Amino acid sequence: MSQEIKLAKSSLFLSAFLWGFGFVAVEGALKSGWHPMALLSVRGLIGGCLLLLFSYKRQFWKNKTMIIEGVKAGTFLTLGFVGQTYGQALSGPANASFITAMYVIFVPLIGALWYKHKISLLVVLMSITAFLGVTLITVQGSLSVNPGDVWLLAGAIFFAIHIIKLSQLASFNDSLSLTTIQLFTMSLISSTFMVITRTNFSSSGLYYVLYIGLISSGVAFFLQTFGQKSLESSVASIILTFEAIFGVLGSAFVFELMIPTQTWIGGILLLGSVFVLEAIPLMNKKRL
Repeated sequence: MSQEIKLAKSSLFLSAFLWGFGFVAVEGALKSGWHPMALLSVRGLIGGCLLLLFSYKRQFWKNKTMIIEGVKAGTFLTLGFVGQTYGQALSGPANASFITAMYVIFVPLIGALWYKHKISLLVVLMSITAFLGVTLITVQGSLSVNPGDVWLLAGAIFFAIHIIKLSQLASFNDSLSLTTIQLFTMSLISSTFMVITRTNFSSSGLYYVLYIGLISSGVAFFLQTFGQKSLESSVASIILTFEAIFGVLGSAFVFELMIPTQTWIGGILLLGSVFVLEAIPLMNKKRL
């Protein structure tokens, strides 16, 4: 394994770790009184400003096509985070960590519909397995489903659409600038919502918000951008799936949460389906 590949994998693992503990920070901010849209507004602004320090020399604002496409992608990213943040407010960080990982399953399903491709048997089987996992996570005690889990699933769907949209923007060869545009877009959309609904910011839990903005949205995105340059998307997806594991473990440690056995089993089924879906095609490719 070359030094470049090792560094790329390390960057993605660190990115997954930082994003995983981002669920912990979001939980802390929500408990401190932050409204989800206020949190997304500041998250996008801080993360965007941090990445702008590295991307401003590229003068991406002169490329109108990139701005337009970046705003479109940023809109899907915003919708994904809206579903995730509102969902976590209602269901908690453990469910948010696991269910958000469903985006990896949704990508091939939505992509097949988008491009009118046939869905492989492997994708169908792993989708069923993931569905069973999510069912175990969301249905606790009774046959009712927590509304927060519906928000989380919606967020995962929009994250999947966002990834598909990003694949169409590869020709720009400037993911850093595109990420900067997307974060500012998220901040603008969220701020507009706050003005319309007269939502206020909170003065509590600012250290959580700083972590979310600087680390989760700034540093983690930068590390992901750096790591994915040298790795296949399938390898990157597998590594980034650890975000869910770090999120659950971090939440259990920081907030002293007792994660039900049923949730762990559901999480294992869900994450297992993700690993199989990404790893088997990669193994078959190496054999050729």
